[in-house]
Amino acid sequence: MNKITLTILGLCLTLFTFGQGKNQKKWDRVLSEMTKANQGDTISVRSKAILEWSDFKMPPESSKDLQVHPELTFGVFTKKVNVWTGTITVESYGGIRRDLSWVKPEYKSQQLLDYLQLKYNISHYFAKKSEKEINSGKINAGNVNKINSIIEKHLDARDKALNELETESNFGNNAEILNKWKEKLRQNEI
Repeated sequence: MNKITLTILGLCLTLFTFGQGKNQKKWDRVLSEMTKANQGDTISVRSKAILEWSDFKMPPESSKDLQVHPELTFGVFTKKVNVWTGTITVESYGGIRRDLSWVKPEYKSQQLLDYLQLKYNISHYFAKKSEKEINSGKINAGNVNKINSIIEKHLDARDKALNELETESNFGNNAEILNKWKEKLRQNEI
C-alpha cells in the first residue's frame, strides 16, 4: 500500500512540477481512474490476478438492459525519474473499479465471469503495451503531452479491442469466441 501511495504521489509531483497538459480535455481520461478511487475500491492485476463475483460491489442498475458492468481502469504510475536526464520510467496495470462495477445476481455464471476476466486481462495487456512504449522511448518526464498521447493511443486500442470482443462474443455468450480471444491474448495478437 505504501508503494502505491508513494507511486501516486511521485506521479502527481512529476505532473505538477512540469505542469504541461493538465488542462487539456483528454487529461481527465488519461489520468488514472485508480487515483480517484478510495482505498480498496480499485484492484489491479498487480494485486489480484483473478476476478471474483465479490469484486462487483455496486448495486446493479435495474434500469439498464445490461447483465453486468465492469468499470475497467488503466493505471500508469511513475516508477522513477532520472535526476540527471529527467527520463521517466513508469509502471502500468489494468484494473477494475470495484465500487463502480456491478452484476445482476440472476445472470452470474462461470462463462460470464470468464468473459469479464478476459476483459480485465485485455485491459492489463494494453496497459503493459503503454508502459513498454513509454519506457523504451526514454521520454523526459516534462514531456507530458508525449506521454499522454502514448497512453491515449493504447486506451483507444484497448477500447477498440473490447468493443470487437463484445460484438464477436455477443457480450460473452459465445464460449468458442471467448476461447479464440484468450488464445489471441496468449499469442500477443490483439
